[in-house]
Amino acid sequence: MKLLDRLAPVAESLSLACLGAGLLWLSLSGRYASFVPPSARLGIILSGAGLLACSLALSARLGAGEHEHTDSEHGRRALTRALVALLASALIVLPFRVSPSELASTAWSARGADAGPASGLDAGDDEGTSASSSSSEGDASPTTTSQSGGTSQVPSTGTLELTTDNFYGQVEELIANGRAHDGQHIDLVGFVVSPEAARGQASIPRVTEEESFAVARMAIWCCAADAYPVGFAVRWSGPAPEADSWVRVSGTLRVRGTKALVIEADSVEVTDAPNPEFVIQSR
Repeated sequence: MKLLDRLAPVAESLSLACLGAGLLWLSLSGRYASFVPPSARLGIILSGAGLLACSLALSARLGAGEHEHTDSEHGRRALTRALVALLASALIVLPFRVSPSELASTAWSARGADAGPASGLDAGDDEGTSASSSSSEGDASPTTTSQSGGTSQVPSTGTLELTTDNFYGQVEELIANGRAHDGQHIDLVGFVVSPEAARGQASIPRVTEEESFAVARMAIWCCAADAYPVGFAVRWSGPAPEADSWVRVSGTLRVRGTKALVIEADSVEVTDAPNPEFVIQSR
């Protein structure tokens, strides 16, 4: 037991060094973007550097002989802290990967919940309402009222390209002023959501018999723990791509009912996942 008591502070120092190095690697490698927004990178770097500094300080104390008379209780506590830090280090560096659908299954799935801009997308989406019937309800004026109560001029010509930087904001705009964008060409990259998986998500329109799949991006505000999918239903005459695969969809935007965003796809091409895969939720 004496040997274990002496080794415990050494193990604690090494485990802190491992955890600090793991955090620095997580940030410098760019892998942090799979879990937290870019704004968290500086905090991760500082945390890693701080843990390395703590490890060096503890090592210096060991070298000065301050822990030569460590009692058994203190040794057990140090060993426990070391095991926890080593476990955290392992979780950081292990090459595990969660598929978008697995992550989405833990998202807020109750329809009508205040989960983001696409919350309650099917609020006015009747089962029998098609894009043609909804568009015949009347022509939308190019000047529309936004969610904030003001008015904005919304162009309905040209291609609307959704990128990682503007995805969330553009979806908010489409929800607020969808009629003004009905018929506009749209281009985006997202992961494929099966009709069954889309049915359980409040932020993805229901996939009816007229559509074959949905395309979405995971939106986060704090971290991966609060991620949820935001996307579009897709009408596509070709074979539906495999769920969780990343695709580039180009086509015509249609608004089904009052809010449901549907893309009449001209092309669906399998592509690589963007980096980062998340889009940032604005509040």
